[in-house]
Amino acid sequence: MFRLFTPLIIFMLLGGSLFILDERHTFDVSTLVQIDPIPHTQKLIALEKYVEAEEYLSYFMAYDYVKKNPKAIALLTSIKEKRASLSYKTEKLLEGVVKGKSDEFFGQTSAFASDFLVIGDIRDLAIEGLHYANDEKVDKLMLSLSSLGLLATATTLKSKGKTVSIKESIFMLKYAKRAKKLPLWLESKLIQEIKQFKKTQSFKPLERLLEPIYQLYHKVGLNQTLKLLKQSRNIKELTKLNGFATRFGKKSGVLLKITNNQALKYLNKLPNITNKNFLYASTYGTNGLKGIKKLGENKFMKRVGFNANFVKTAYKGNFNSLFNTLLKNISNSWLYAMSFFGLFYFARKFFNLLPKGK
Repeated sequence: MFRLFTPLIIFMLLGGSLFILDERHTFDVSTLVQIDPIPHTQKLIALEKYVEAEEYLSYFMAYDYVKKNPKAIALLTSIKEKRASLSYKTEKLLEGVVKGKSDEFFGQTSAFASDFLVIGDIRDLAIEGLHYANDEKVDKLMLSLSSLGLLATATTLKSKGKTVSIKESIFMLKYAKRAKKLPLWLESKLIQEIKQFKKTQSFKPLERLLEPIYQLYHKVGLNQTLKLLKQSRNIKELTKLNGFATRFGKKSGVLLKITNNQALKYLNKLPNITNKNFLYASTYGTNGLKGIKKLGENKFMKRVGFNANFVKTAYKGNFNSLFNTLLKNISNSWLYAMSFFGLFYFARKFFNLLPKGK
């Protein structure tokens, strides 16, 4: 009885080994490791970047491997408690008025209010004036933007709010400049447009330049806008980032960060992928996106064990589970050994079946 089953068992081992080796040649899922967000979150907390820390950790809290981690839960709770404290809120509110920037929404609101009520523009003009008086470097772009801000405020009041988008956009640009998030291409373009404005006294060319930034701001908020703006290299890329932000919302910034800005490239290669699966693949970093591109969406999601989106029978589910376990854990050396043994076994059987010479 055993002799009858031996060839079948060896054939199954040979077929399975070759199949796993072939799939690993396409993409080896055993090399994938999900990102542990705790170390980077702790680093951000140490730098007192509580907003960024919560955004980053919350991105991963959607998945069981982090959501069920007591350390991650405790860390998120401590961040929320810090951000909810009165002393923290007061500090951020004042930061917005005095420094003209803040990573918190209420600090940003106070910064914008001070700009909209001319206080911020006058403050920035005074700062640059002091730099000039002390023979220090004057930020000509900040000087020009503050002057434009004063004009935009007057125009907004005169037009009964019709040019408020210009005022908001100028505020964002000044904010980005302070936060060192303003890309060089945009800075150069702004200097050109401001020179043109001095000749024409028309906001329209500037408005066309600022429109994508204004749209981005209203889709994802100031913090995400600054992160995405920093990634852009030209107006065309900025327009693409608008579409990216529309699709992934406030997760856009972290998604780019954890994939080394490769998410846009892979999204272009996977136009029909669902947001849910793309975001899950990103928890493995750039390699996750590479894997889902190589294997295909359905196969990749099955291989990493995230099968919520796929309907299957219990039999198929058990087979997939067993296959995935082997795919992730069995070493190539064992697979090659079984393959060579199987091939040797059947080659020997084949030669034994050949008629022997007299």
